[in-house]
Amino acid sequence: MERLNDYLPLSNNLLEASQGDKNAYLHPKRKNLGSVSVVLLREAIAPLVIRNAEQEITDIEFNNETYVRAVPNKFKYPERGRGLQILRAMKAGGRYPQNRTAIPKGSKASDSFDLNTLVFGDSANHDSKVFPVRAAVNYSDALSLKPKYFCVGESFHNRGFEDGTLWDAEAKKNTDNLFSRHFISPGTLLVQVLSTRGKLLPLIGLKHLLLSVGLAGSYGGQTAVTGINVRTHFVGIYADLFEKAETSPYELVKKVGGTEIGDVATLSKAIHDHLVPLHKTSIPGGDVQSWVEGLITGFNQPGGELEKEYQVAAQAMVELFDGWFGQ
Repeated sequence: MERLNDYLPLSNNLLEASQGDKNAYLHPKRKNLGSVSVVLLREAIAPLVIRNAEQEITDIEFNNETYVRAVPNKFKYPERGRGLQILRAMKAGGRYPQNRTAIPKGSKASDSFDLNTLVFGDSANHDSKVFPVRAAVNYSDALSLKPKYFCVGESFHNRGFEDGTLWDAEAKKNTDNLFSRHFISPGTLLVQVLSTRGKLLPLIGLKHLLLSVGLAGSYGGQTAVTGINVRTHFVGIYADLFEKAETSPYELVKKVGGTEIGDVATLSKAIHDHLVPLHKTSIPGGDVQSWVEGLITGFNQPGGELEKEYQVAAQAMVELFDGWFGQ
């Protein structure tokens, strides 16, 4: 993974000083060329609900077809929450619940911001100021490789009395609490890309991202309460000085999508073979998968090397956020 060092900053080199009209001031290191794209296949292994206010699964029309579309936050939100859990286990952050970050009066930014903040982004109020931190990693939409018609199902439910009838004991009449649930069928594959920007994410941040993505999890609103329903496959990591348009999931669907896309291995190879010639550095999915499994093994060893890396990173985050917002 040292091959990625040309596209990632050092964790102790995230802050720099510039001279203003009167005084010098600290700020995050200026952006530099370098982009790392992690290409994923999300496999539905149980019914998966991805929708907004409507009953139907969210979708988007392009390339003369309609495809299932999961907006970035459908996957980012649970993975950002998993990142907080990892930091708590490592005693390296995660002091506040997700979306409830606060910087109380008299405290420092580093009392609330941590490695998760750098990777996934956050903002908080401090007195009359707002401290914004844009994510170092961009999540794309996740798009089905097959048209929507081949990917969704529907089930019929009632939410009446606990005996399974529609009898409303309070109103002494039948209710009309019948509803349909639309879901993404098991076996559906969606492609998603997580990409760094401006050479802002250090290697420990990439490790934290991959641990947060993990190998499987529960996603998607209503069906998330039923347990694991998504398995994540790593197609590969692709790096270059400039991000390439061909890594967009919309372009990948045009290239390898369709009604007959094959299994995960065949599809991963097709995407990898398409992206390798376009990037200076490419790491195949098998290597990434092994790396993630190694990270999980390291995570399960208290006091091991990975925990020490997290502790060092926690101190680097203190220097970054207090230097940035503490002036």
